[in-house]
Amino acid sequence: MRVRLLLIRALQSMGLVLVGYLFILAMTASLRETPFSMALPYLGDSDNSALDLALFCVPGMLLFVLLGSIIRRRRVLGGVFAAIAAVSAWLLCELFSTAFGNTWSTSEVLGLLVLNLHWWLLALVPGLMLLFALERFASKAGSYKGSGIRL
Repeated sequence: MRVRLLLIRALQSMGLVLVGYLFILAMTASLRETPFSMALPYLGDSDNSALDLALFCVPGMLLFVLLGSIIRRRRVLGGVFAAIAAVSAWLLCELFSTAFGNTWSTSEVLGLLVLNLHWWLLALVPGLMLLFALERFASKAGSYKGSGIRL
Protein backbone atom coordinates (compact mmCIF):
# COMPACT_ATOMS: atom_id res chain seq x y z
CA MET A 1 0.00 0.00 0.00
CA ARG A 2 2.84 2.41 0.83
CA VAL A 3 4.69 1.64 -2.39
CA ARG A 4 1.53 2.34 -4.39
CA LEU A 5 1.12 5.72 -2.68
CA LEU A 6 4.75 6.61 -3.39
CA LEU A 7 4.35 5.68 -7.06
CA ILE A 8 1.22 7.80 -7.36
CA ARG A 9 2.96 10.75 -5.67
CA ALA A 10 5.93 10.33 -8.01
CA LEU A 11 3.58 10.47 -11.01
CA GLN A 12 1.85 13.50 -9.54
CA SER A 13 5.17 15.23 -9.01
CA MET A 14 5.75 15.11 -12.77
CA GLY A 15 3.13 17.85 -12.92
CA LEU A 16 5.76 20.21 -11.50
CA VAL A 17 7.79 19.84 -14.69
CA LEU A 18 4.66 20.55 -16.73
CA VAL A 19 3.89 23.68 -14.69
CA GLY A 20 7.49 24.87 -14.96
CA TYR A 21 7.62 24.28 -18.70
CA LEU A 22 4.37 26.12 -19.38
CA PHE A 23 5.37 28.97 -17.07
CA ILE A 24 8.74 29.49 -18.76
CA LEU A 25 7.14 29.39 -22.22
CA ALA A 26 4.49 31.96 -21.30
CA MET A 27 6.92 34.19 -19.39
CA THR A 28 9.51 34.30 -22.16
CA ALA A 29 6.86 34.95 -24.80
CA SER A 30 5.61 37.94 -22.81
CA LEU A 31 9.12 39.26 -22.10
CA ARG A 32 10.17 39.03 -25.73
CA GLU A 33 6.78 40.27 -26.90
CA THR A 34 6.66 37.51 -29.47
CA PRO A 35 3.96 34.98 -30.32
CA PHE A 36 3.71 31.94 -28.11
CA SER A 37 6.02 29.13 -29.20
CA MET A 38 6.87 25.74 -27.74
CA ALA A 39 10.64 26.37 -27.82
CA LEU A 40 12.45 27.08 -24.58
CA PRO A 41 14.87 30.01 -24.54
CA TYR A 42 18.47 29.26 -25.40
CA LEU A 43 20.86 29.05 -22.47
CA GLY A 44 24.41 29.81 -23.49
CA ASP A 45 26.01 27.38 -21.06
CA SER A 46 23.90 24.35 -21.86
CA ASP A 47 23.02 22.45 -25.00
CA ASN A 48 19.68 21.14 -23.69
CA SER A 49 17.35 23.65 -22.00
CA ALA A 50 14.65 21.02 -21.45
CA LEU A 51 17.04 18.88 -19.41
CA ASP A 52 18.02 21.91 -17.32
CA LEU A 53 14.35 22.67 -16.71
CA ALA A 54 13.69 19.10 -15.56
CA LEU A 55 16.77 19.08 -13.32
CA PHE A 56 15.73 22.32 -11.63
CA CYS A 57 12.33 20.73 -10.87
CA VAL A 58 13.81 17.61 -9.23
CA PRO A 59 14.20 19.13 -5.72
CA GLY A 60 10.55 20.16 -5.76
CA MET A 61 9.52 16.76 -7.04
CA LEU A 62 11.37 14.98 -4.25
CA LEU A 63 9.94 17.34 -1.66
CA PHE A 64 6.43 16.75 -3.00
CA VAL A 65 6.86 12.96 -2.86
CA LEU A 66 8.11 13.25 0.72
CA LEU A 67 5.36 15.58 1.94
CA GLY A 68 2.69 13.94 -0.21
CA SER A 69 3.29 10.57 1.41
CA ILE A 70 2.26 12.13 4.74
CA ILE A 71 -0.69 14.24 3.57
CA ARG A 72 -4.09 12.60 3.20
CA ARG A 73 -6.49 15.48 2.45
CA ARG A 74 -6.81 16.54 -1.18
CA ARG A 75 -7.06 20.28 -0.53
CA VAL A 76 -3.93 20.31 1.58
CA LEU A 77 -2.17 18.23 -1.08
CA GLY A 78 -3.19 20.80 -3.73
CA GLY A 79 -1.89 23.64 -1.55
CA VAL A 80 1.43 21.88 -1.01
CA PHE A 81 1.68 21.26 -4.76
CA ALA A 82 1.04 24.95 -5.48
CA ALA A 83 3.60 26.07 -2.88
CA ILE A 84 6.26 23.74 -4.25
CA ALA A 85 5.40 24.83 -7.80
CA ALA A 86 5.97 28.44 -6.73
CA VAL A 87 9.44 27.60 -5.37
CA SER A 88 10.22 25.64 -8.54
CA ALA A 89 9.07 28.60 -10.64
CA TRP A 90 11.43 30.85 -8.71
CA LEU A 91 14.32 28.44 -9.38
CA LEU A 92 13.39 28.35 -13.05
CA CYS A 93 13.29 32.15 -13.16
CA GLU A 94 16.82 32.11 -11.73
CA LEU A 95 17.91 29.65 -14.41
CA PHE A 96 16.25 31.23 -17.44
CA SER A 97 16.94 34.86 -16.49
CA THR A 98 20.42 34.36 -17.94
CA ALA A 99 18.76 34.08 -21.37
CA PHE A 100 17.87 37.79 -21.02
CA GLY A 101 21.18 39.04 -19.66
CA ASN A 102 23.75 38.13 -17.02
CA THR A 103 23.20 40.87 -14.43
CA TRP A 104 20.05 39.72 -12.61
CA SER A 105 20.06 40.09 -8.84
CA THR A 106 17.91 37.91 -6.60
CA SER A 107 15.44 40.72 -5.97
CA GLU A 108 15.08 41.37 -9.71
CA VAL A 109 14.38 37.68 -10.33
CA LEU A 110 11.81 37.69 -7.54
CA GLY A 111 10.25 40.79 -9.13
CA LEU A 112 10.20 38.96 -12.45
CA LEU A 113 8.30 36.11 -10.80
CA VAL A 114 5.82 38.48 -9.16
CA LEU A 115 5.24 40.41 -12.40
CA ASN A 116 4.53 37.14 -14.20
CA LEU A 117 2.36 35.67 -11.47
CA HIS A 118 -0.64 35.56 -13.80
CA TRP A 119 1.30 33.29 -16.18
CA TRP A 120 2.27 31.06 -13.26
CA LEU A 121 -1.38 30.75 -12.19
CA LEU A 122 -2.34 29.86 -15.74
CA ALA A 123 0.44 27.26 -15.93
CA LEU A 124 -0.60 25.85 -12.54
CA VAL A 125 -4.04 24.79 -13.78
CA PRO A 126 -2.90 21.75 -15.88
CA GLY A 127 -0.62 20.62 -13.06
CA LEU A 128 -3.42 20.73 -10.52
CA MET A 129 -5.72 18.95 -12.97
CA LEU A 130 -3.15 16.18 -13.33
CA LEU A 131 -2.70 16.02 -9.57
CA PHE A 132 -6.40 15.67 -8.80
CA ALA A 133 -7.07 13.32 -11.73
CA LEU A 134 -4.39 10.91 -10.53
CA GLU A 135 -5.64 11.26 -6.95
CA ARG A 136 -9.17 10.41 -8.04
CA PHE A 137 -7.94 7.54 -10.22
CA ALA A 138 -5.98 6.11 -7.31
CA SER A 139 -8.95 6.29 -4.95
CA LYS A 140 -11.30 4.72 -7.52
CA ALA A 141 -8.84 1.97 -8.42
CA GLY A 142 -8.51 1.02 -4.77
CA SER A 143 -12.29 0.67 -4.40
CA TYR A 144 -12.70 -2.05 -7.05
CA LYS A 145 -12.02 -4.98 -4.75
CA GLY A 146 -13.64 -7.62 -6.93
CA SER A 147 -12.09 -6.61 -10.22
CA GLY A 148 -8.72 -8.26 -9.68
CA ILE A 149 -6.90 -5.17 -11.00
CA ARG A 150 -4.05 -4.01 -8.80
CA LEU A 151 -2.08 -0.80 -9.15
